[in-house]
Amino acid sequence: MRPETRKAVTLIELIMVIVIVGILALTAIPRFESFYFLKLSGAMKKVASDIRYVQQLSVSRHADTRIEFNPAGNSYQTCYCNDADGACATGDCGSANWTAISDPFTRANLQVNFNSDAQYGGIDISAVNFGDTQTLRFNWQGIPQDASGADLSSDGSVNFLYRGNANTIAVTPNTGRVRVE
Repeated sequence: MRPETRKAVTLIELIMVIVIVGILALTAIPRFESFYFLKLSGAMKKVASDIRYVQQLSVSRHADTRIEFNPAGNSYQTCYCNDADGACATGDCGSANWTAISDPFTRANLQVNFNSDAQYGGIDISAVNFGDTQTLRFNWQGIPQDASGADLSSDGSVNFLYRGNANTIAVTPNTGRVRVE
């Protein structure tokens, strides 16, 4: 006759497994904090790339372009002047003389909403300053301007915040150099 074999787990074995899993979880949690910085860094690179693209488009089309930031809505949209007679001195991306810029990858309008975009959800545009306006405009030469078309006299900036991490994109006057700080 054979001895009976157990087919169950003892309470001590179960407690040991729970303790080991708990210790592993505690050592892994602090590492997730680095993902917050990576998410913010990815968003910063996207915005900086979009600013550079809009600037290059202004030169290649010989037309004014603009990026309108909306800190309250954590979003931005882009457009270019579609009127050759210079009637784009006023108005915004919703005006008749301005046409939305297409995203070079998706062919949809180049606009980003951090509130609804799953990839960048939770990122806040905390402040925008381009000559005391929330719009960055480029003339046909790629020179950065404020919303009214006046050349920037000092660095323009967009500040971002995500889970305690802050970062800034700065645009240099005259050259339009874009820096992530």
